[in-house]
Amino acid sequence: MHYQVLKNFITERVRKNDIFVPTAILFLVKNEGKGTKKEISRLAYIFDYKFDLEHYDTIIDKLVSTILEDYNIIKKDGESYTLTTWPLKEREIEDIINLCAKVSNGFFSLSNHGKKQIIKEHTT
Repeated sequence: MHYQVLKNFITERVRKNDIFVPTAILFLVKNEGKGTKKEISRLAYIFDYKFDLEHYDTIIDKLVSTILEDYNIIKKDGESYTLTTWPLKEREIEDIINLCAKVSNGFFSLSNHGKKQIIKEHTT
């Protein structure tokens, strides 16, 4: 059930070529359903790197978290976010990652996205 909710949200609600919502979902599914605004915005910065870090903090806080909260994909507690669709199985996580890449028009790709540390190392 959790997987289907998240899958439907990505395929039916996320705009094509959006990078910020899929980036947030990617981070959260790779980090056991939890993350902070700063962690997610750092990942967005790594993928996009057109603006200063504070700009990405604002995008994640004002736009992305609002969208995800409105669709009941996350619960927000201050600057911490938790997926309401957690837990997911490993194959479901891989499918969600692929869906996020597809909806973002392949904007991000991680050659070894099976390893949690790839995202963690670049966002701390």
